[in-house]
Parts: sequence; structure tokens; C-alpha cells
Amino acid sequence: MRRLFSTILVIICTCSGSFAQDQLTDETKAFVTHERGSYLLQNLTLLDGTGGPAKANHDILIVGDKIEKVGVDLPVPKGATAIDMEGKSAMPGMVMLHEHLFYPKTTPDANYGVDQMSYSFPRLYLAAGVTSMRTAGSLMPQADLNIKKAIGRGEVPGPKMDVTSPHIDREGVGIFELGAIDSPEGAARAVNYYADMGITSIKVYNFITREDLKAIVEAAHARNLKVTGHICSITYREAADIGIDNLEHGFFSCSDFAKGKQVDICDPFEMRKALLTIPVDSKEVTELITHLVSKKVALTSTINVFEPYTGREVVPGGGIDALFPNAKEKVYKRWASKQGRDSLDYLAFNKAKVWEKAFYDAGGLLVAGTDPTYDGRIVAGYANRRLLELFVEMGFTIPEAIKICTLHGATYLEQTSSIGTIEPGKIADLLIMDKDISKDITAIRSLNTVFKNGIGYDSKKLFKAAEGYVGIR
Repeated sequence: MRRLFSTILVIICTCSGSFAQDQLTDETKAFVTHERGSYLLQNLTLLDGTGGPAKANHDILIVGDKIEKVGVDLPVPKGATAIDMEGKSAMPGMVMLHEHLFYPKTTPDANYGVDQMSYSFPRLYLAAGVTSMRTAGSLMPQADLNIKKAIGRGEVPGPKMDVTSPHIDREGVGIFELGAIDSPEGAARAVNYYADMGITSIKVYNFITREDLKAIVEAAHARNLKVTGHICSITYREAADIGIDNLEHGFFSCSDFAKGKQVDICDPFEMRKALLTIPVDSKEVTELITHLVSKKVALTSTINVFEPYTGREVVPGGGIDALFPNAKEKVYKRWASKQGRDSLDYLAFNKAKVWEKAFYDAGGLLVAGTDPTYDGRIVAGYANRRLLELFVEMGFTIPEAIKICTLHGATYLEQTSSIGTIEPGKIADLLIMDKDISKDITAIRSLNTVFKNGIGYDSKKLFKAAEGYVGIR
């Protein structure tokens, strides 16, 4: 993301206790095509999320909220509904790790700021097949937590959520929604404040110091929380050595190669200049990748945010009609103004594709997210399916692209025992496409049914419900 936003939050009550899962309200039931039950999905082309080749003519038996069996020519159990899906394909529900529930303001006089998308974004994420997601910085953490609970109770449709703190940073960003710390001790207090609220991940940002990050990592790890960062003042190597768990935006926020880099100082101009001028196959990049892998730091690709404009969709993934009219006009004007004028964007984009794949090939945990912010061109849901397509454009095989967006996310969240692949015993989070995704990654746009916790949702109906709502609260 090129701009991120946050806010100092208000105190809310975090009530203890468990909630009944999937006791769906009428509002949620309106999108359900398959209530929880017993289903034998037959004759699918299956990409199971492990990165292995497609499996033809496979059946998936769903019982309740779990996958009970996967195989060929499975018998139809008593009481189960058999559904012939010949010609269709399946993959696991996506597990995406850099998402938001906010979007940039679109009124003509709004140069800064964001609005919460509490209604549209949860629907759009689920519509695109995102069954689990981590927010990577909250604008209104109390709202995100309440939405997470409402989804869990079945009151509104949406993915399962890992909610991240607002961006912990010092002064300097110049964005009104972003609060600031003034010391490492204040940083540690912020971590514990958000953890007490119910936040499950911590986000750091551009202007923190190394001492700040040390305090944040120590406090977060003591609470069994992970720390992710869109950083600039701290280099990737420094952050890895301090113990950060995850770095955001591939190498786009990497200041390691900036000439004359001053300790704890962010110079975005020099950072971008260095990334544009350093050779794509430089020794410095290779050594940094090796170091990050050795430190087991995950890297989140948000390559879709940096997709150039010339000759590409106005809203990548095809979501122009999701936008409120003011937002649509603003996004289209920017897209039109960039046609033929984004050669530097192409240079950075093409380098990033090579470096992210090199990280993956070196054994690094590459995870995925779409970051629907910046100029409004990136829209929840539509961006998720576009990201899958871009991974194939980057040189990943289709099974690898799916693995990054499913199993790798589950691995980072330490939930591989329950999500991330289509295997017996796991939660029934899976996607059904009308076309064969093993032959063409754009088949993700033919997504028909999203199973989450064993309940099937109508993808197209969810997309339609959010049409025209993105850009208004």
C-alpha cells in the first residue's frame, strides 16, 4: 500500500463468552444456497491447496462443517445429497493476510482520510472466496471486532477474521486518522491496550525506531501475538533481526538498498529511487532474501496494488460497478490520466514480481493480501481474484498460486490443522467454479458457490448485494 490510515480508538467493552456459530439471520440466509448438512460433491477437478497437480473426477463429502472424505467414486452415504459437478472445479477457501475494512474517501474535497466499509467489504470478500482473512491495520478496531463477532454469530455474511491493531507509528505520516506513540514504552502500552481489546495481530508502520520495534515485538510475543510491518525507517534486515514475524508489500517498502540510509529515518524518495535503480539480479537482493528466509520472516505480496494502469482494467478483477458513483468517477479519472504515463510503475512492478518469486523459490513463506486502499482502484473481493491471476502472470504455476493464497495463509496463522487445504478432517471451506481453474486461472471469475464452515453461499448474489456501495459508509 502506498498510503495507510489508522485512528486512535475509543475504549469498548470486550465481553467474554462464546457465541453460537452460524445460527444464521434472515439477512445472511438470503445468500445461502446450501444449508449445513451432508453433501457429496461429485466429479470435480480438484486443486487441493497443497501445490500438487490437479486431480480429475474427484468427490468431496461434506458432513456438517467438516470435510469427511475426498476421493474417486465415493459412495453416497445415507441421508446425503449427491450433486453432480462435472465440468466444475474446486479449491480451498482463500486465506488472505493483508485486507482492510476501510476505503479512501471519495468526495471531491477529501484528499486524505478513509471510511469504514462495514457493509460492503465483508460481503465482497466472501463473494470472491475469501473464507478467512487478517486485517492488516484497522481504521476502527472496535468496528472490526464487532463485525468479526457478528459474522461469527451468523448475523451478517463475511469471512472469519483475524483483527489487527491500528498502525503503531510515530508522528510524520501527516494523515489525520493515524495516532502516534512517542517512546518504546508507549509502543508497548499500545500493544497491550489493543491485545486487551481483543486484537489478534499487531501492525507497525513507517516512522518507528528500532527500539520501538523491540518493545513492540517483546510485548506482542508475550501475548502470543504476531507483528507485521509496512516499514521504512527500519530496514528489512534490521526488522528480521529484531524478531518481526511478517513484512508487508513484498519489497516495495524495503529501505535496505537506499544510499546513505540514516538509522531510524524514513526517506521514501531515496527508498523508491534505490528500488528503481538496483539491478533486478543484484547480490544485495539475493543476500537479503537469504537472510529473511533464515530468520523465518513471512513476506506478504500485495503485488496487485502496484499493477500498472496502461492497458489494464480500471478496477483490477472487474469491479468497477461495485463503486458508488463519486468513487467510480474519481477512480476512472485517475486511471485515464495514467494511460501511457506509468513506465516507472511498470519497472517497479516487473522487478517486484521477480523478487517475490525468488523469495518463494528460496523457501520463504510468501503469503498474500490485496490492501484495498490508496486511490480506490483496489476493491475488496475483486482484488482477491485478480491477485490469483497476477501470481500466474509472475511465473507461478496455478497450483502454486492457489497454495500461496490458501495453505500459506493458514500456515502463518498457525491454523493448518483446520483450514488451507481440502483434506478429510478440515473445516469445509472450499470454492466451486463453473470452469476448470486447473487449465485457466481466470476461472476464478466463474466462482459460483463459496462453502464456509460447511454452508454454501451464492457468490454472484453477494457481489450483487454490494454493487454501488463501495465508497459510502
